[in-house]
Amino acid sequence: MKLAYILSTFPCRSEIFAAREIAELRRQGFAITAFAASQEKAPAVQGDPPRIVYRPRVFSLEALAGILYIIARHPFGMLRLLFLAGALLLECPGEAKTVACNLHTIGAFARRLDREAIRHVHAYFLSWPACIGLALAAVTGAGFSIAAHARDVFVEQGAVRLKVARAKFLVACTRQAAQHLKSQLPATYHGRLSVCHHGVDVPRAPRRQRDRETSVYTLASVGRLVPKKGHGDLVRAFALVADRWPHAKLIIAGSGPEREQIEQLIQQRRLAGRVELPGWLDPDPTASLIGTADLLIVPSVVAPDGDRDGIPNVILEALAAGTPIVATRLEGISEAITDGWNGLLVDPGDIGQMASVIEKLLGSPQLWETLSLAAHRTATRRFDITRNVRQLAGLFMSQGTAA
Repeated sequence: MKLAYILSTFPCRSEIFAAREIAELRRQGFAITAFAASQEKAPAVQGDPPRIVYRPRVFSLEALAGILYIIARHPFGMLRLLFLAGALLLECPGEAKTVACNLHTIGAFARRLDREAIRHVHAYFLSWPACIGLALAAVTGAGFSIAAHARDVFVEQGAVRLKVARAKFLVACTRQAAQHLKSQLPATYHGRLSVCHHGVDVPRAPRRQRDRETSVYTLASVGRLVPKKGHGDLVRAFALVADRWPHAKLIIAGSGPEREQIEQLIQQRRLAGRVELPGWLDPDPTASLIGTADLLIVPSVVAPDGDRDGIPNVILEALAAGTPIVATRLEGISEAITDGWNGLLVDPGDIGQMASVIEKLLGSPQLWETLSLAAHRTATRRFDITRNVRQLAGLFMSQGTAA
């Protein structure tokens, strides 16, 4: 059973969930080729990586060969592509421009699809990948589906009606994303939407019990240093905690444009030596940090441009490890965390409340252990990757999309 995954960047450090999903589908019997615009300077995909085809340079023999290929081998497909570009121009001119500027990409990818006899393309994000996947389906006649996540749903969903109209199905990784998309789409398309949560490997038991004798407490936060992650709020909250918990430290693992701003805030609050910014960590060190920290803190907010988190994958990793979580009460996060049962929730941007809840959890070993056990149960029942990817595999099979 063959599938093509269309991605903007692969592998990508901030999208490890894509690599996990592909790896699990392959374990379940699918042959997958990843088609991507670029690759990030990141660790190689763990385990046995899939075949990866990258977009050719614009002025290259490969690009020219791709364009000539669709003209010669798919003349009616080229005609359909022109009609598609016209439809995109009416709904979202920017998407029509994407097709025009990526004719060489479409040609090179179509050539590879035909060579490998792949009859279905799955666009991983509603943005660039869905535009390219839509074009490939028009040219080759392959089946087409979409996976929607967060920023692509709330900020970058150009021509969403046309994309969904031509898709066999669309999976959203949160109920929040699915409901938002339904509000943007005619009711006749709602039946094409499904919710399929991301998943993680879940151990049989939580990682460990907390050492009640320790006097050092490690608070961890993992994510890109961008506005929607709310790390500035976390530093401000930790400044309140630090005064009363002199042996507590905070580790914020990630990189991004807000690093300098966060460094300045650490200096202003006199937290040098108490807050560490190790930069982006590879998957194994990240898992180790989450698994050994006393708390995982997820201070997400809605960014000024509307960007927001769904269910951050670090939450799933912490649930699986049994690490108690303090997070903000955003709609997506609330799908995974029930306040007081498997984690603690605070209002986004409420620094005082965040500090108070952190201290409450640090000071109560009994609450810590209760949340830890409930977190692991949540991961086992709702976010096991084998079960969740089996749901996605069922969608591919039920549509007759995999050849």
